[in-house]
Amino acid sequence: MAPRWRELRDAYPRIVSGIVLGIAVLLLTDVVLAYKRVQYGSELARLRASMTETERGRVDAIAVSEEHRLAIAAELARRQALGDTELHLTVDTENGLLHLERQGARLREMRVRLVREAAVGTPPDDVLLAPPLGKRLVARVVDGTYRWEVPEWVYVDRGWPSPLNRRVSGALGPLAVFLDSGAVLYSRPEVGPLSDAGYILPGSVRAEAPDLEAIRDSLQPGMAVYFH
Repeated sequence: MAPRWRELRDAYPRIVSGIVLGIAVLLLTDVVLAYKRVQYGSELARLRASMTETERGRVDAIAVSEEHRLAIAAELARRQALGDTELHLTVDTENGLLHLERQGARLREMRVRLVREAAVGTPPDDVLLAPPLGKRLVARVVDGTYRWEVPEWVYVDRGWPSPLNRRVSGALGPLAVFLDSGAVLYSRPEVGPLSDAGYILPGSVRAEAPDLEAIRDSLQPGMAVYFH
């Protein structure tokens, strides 16, 4: 094997150097991640050790109850959607799917993108945003002429300077749906901080513009949207 390796190195010195460098970077990354994990675990252990038995029990109870609450909300939304006789939308947050349904019958399925949760803003005033769970209602449907006032935290999250005038026409794409919770179902715009294909607005859902256009006539204020 050694002669073959030397022959390969002599024949393709740049490629071999690149491979070796890549392997070294991957190994270094693994070491850093492993160190961070140990450091994070040690910090958690230190914090728990500083708590009283009552405080530890309270924290554990809150974590368990929150997990159960979210699971119950998701299951309730799923069951409500199955029994809804009116035209409605369901968002499967686990699999990234949006359905146009009526009483359990799926009339159209669309792939969507969302982020599980993200901390936005500037510490210590940052806020954790996640997709909603349960039943929501369509509050408003807008098109590409709508001038959306982009929240300042979006610019901070993107690392962009925040302009004095944050109202941007078409910032939510050619079609967008505002929900009563404040979340937005939108399509990728060509302008503004949401135009990056790799960036998803935290706490909201992004669909493909042709998919939203296909159900545009069905989208009406008051329409139910079930997140599970």
